[in-house]
Amino acid sequence: MSSSEKSPAQKLAEVLDRECPEEQVGRVLRECLTATTTSRSGVVEPDFKTRLAAATFVTTQRHGLPVRREEILQVNVDADSAVGMKERLAHSPALRSMFRKMLDEVENAEAIEA
Repeated sequence: MSSSEKSPAQKLAEVLDRECPEEQVGRVLRECLTATTTSRSGVVEPDFKTRLAAATFVTTQRHGLPVRREEILQVNVDADSAVGMKERLAHSPALRSMFRKMLDEVENAEAIEA
């Protein structure tokens, strides 16, 4: 594959491989994992913010990001069958929140039109 046929991501990967060898990246990450800072009183102490950022980066690179969980709410509401709606609303905070949001949107739209 010639240089003109490569995607921008492939070109960037080549430049990074050339300019930032993996050994250098590993060395920098190791340094970050043991980073220290000096307090105003002159005491050398761990730099937890830097250490946490490095640990998070290493973990996501080795194991990937955790699965993000989402609640998907699907409600079938018939205009004629309000039977059970009160009970469903009583037991579902997510359903109540969705209804409040929808009511706010409708009321705001009416206020804009008026």
